[in-house]
Amino acid sequence: MTEPKTEIQSADSAAATTSRPTANSAKPASPPAAARAKRRSALGIAFVVVLLIAVALAAGLWYQHKMFHQSQAAMLEQVQSSSAAARQAASQAQQALSLAQEQGAHINALQVALNDSRDQVASLDQAFQLLTDKGSDLLLINDVDHLVQVAHQQLILGGNVGNAIIALETAQAQLARASRPSLAGLQQSINGDLDRLRAVSTIDVAQMSSRLEELGSLIGSAPLLVPDDAAPKVDTTERDAALARQESAARAPIDPNASWWSKGLHRVGQWADEAWVMVRQDLGGLISVRRVENSSALLMSPDQAGQLRENLRLRVMTAQLALMMHQPAVWKSETSVLVQALKTHYDTTAADTRRAQKLADQLADTDIAVKLPTVSNSMQALDALRAANATAGEQADSPSSVDQLEDQPGQGAAGQNPAGPDGAAPAAGPEAAPAPSVQSAQPQE
Repeated sequence: MTEPKTEIQSADSAAATTSRPTANSAKPASPPAAARAKRRSALGIAFVVVLLIAVALAAGLWYQHKMFHQSQAAMLEQVQSSSAAARQAASQAQQALSLAQEQGAHINALQVALNDSRDQVASLDQAFQLLTDKGSDLLLINDVDHLVQVAHQQLILGGNVGNAIIALETAQAQLARASRPSLAGLQQSINGDLDRLRAVSTIDVAQMSSRLEELGSLIGSAPLLVPDDAAPKVDTTERDAALARQESAARAPIDPNASWWSKGLHRVGQWADEAWVMVRQDLGGLISVRRVENSSALLMSPDQAGQLRENLRLRVMTAQLALMMHQPAVWKSETSVLVQALKTHYDTTAADTRRAQKLADQLADTDIAVKLPTVSNSMQALDALRAANATAGEQADSPSSVDQLEDQPGQGAAGQNPAGPDGAAPAAGPEAAPAPSVQSAQPQE
């Protein structure tokens, strides 16, 4: 670094010496010395430029080296993080693979269990089909028997023909849906019982109950022979009407062209008739004469009259219960008592009493003792089918019959059916034929 300064100083001195003659009018320098001075100054400038370039290149190289180290460190860090992420992803993939393998093993086990369950269901379905083919008739007979018993109870206990018809119609529908030729006899018996039940003339219980309720209300409001709290005044409507008719007949107008003495006689007679009507009305309010069958009816007090009405209303309720329970004896006795009480204790001239007597007579004349048919034919047919099934079961369970059927499989049904080859077997025939097949199929399973 010292050499360029000396060169610069020499150049400056050379320039001063060259300029000096011009200023001081000295003698000019020689050409080789000036060339050497110029060459030295150019070399100094070039050296400075080269030096600056070298410094710049060194600085740029250092900066590039630093940036390279930084990028290398960042890339190394990224590579490490990527490696960690890759290792984590690999571990997760390994876990997912192991979980998938475990689930696949479970699925395989479930598939095996499902196949086993399907096989078991198929075997159970076959066994159930085998059993139902042989036992469906027995189940159907049990259902029909229950319905027939319901119809029998409705007829015996309550006399309800409608409910009995509904039960038998349900049994008939079940037999029709089953379409079993072996149960044709039972179906015919049920049809016959249904026809007999439908032909029965029943009593309109609702209408009879409404008439009884009307009779009870009339019994509580109709006047008795003696006044009471329910009817405090005796009904004198008809008597007042008769008196009014007599009065109107007594007051018939006279001919206006008659003589004066005829008019006077008519007026006197009219006054006498009016006086007699007035006296008879007054006396009729105090004394009444009537014909009664029971003299004790005129001796009742108002409290006894109220008790009589209550007792008669209780008899109406008893008659209603007898109607619902189909008890003709109780019905007859209660309605007879009501008719007799209306005749002996009530005022027969009143409109309510006549209406009550008419209702009581109609109810007493109605006979509720309706003879109901039974379902004995259906019950006998069911008993016959049960006996035939029991016989078929005993024959199927006997070892000799099973061995014989195994030796002669083609003759098993013919041996069980006593009706011959025409197929017209009794109720036991169709049930006896399938029984040995059940016994022979069970050892094979």
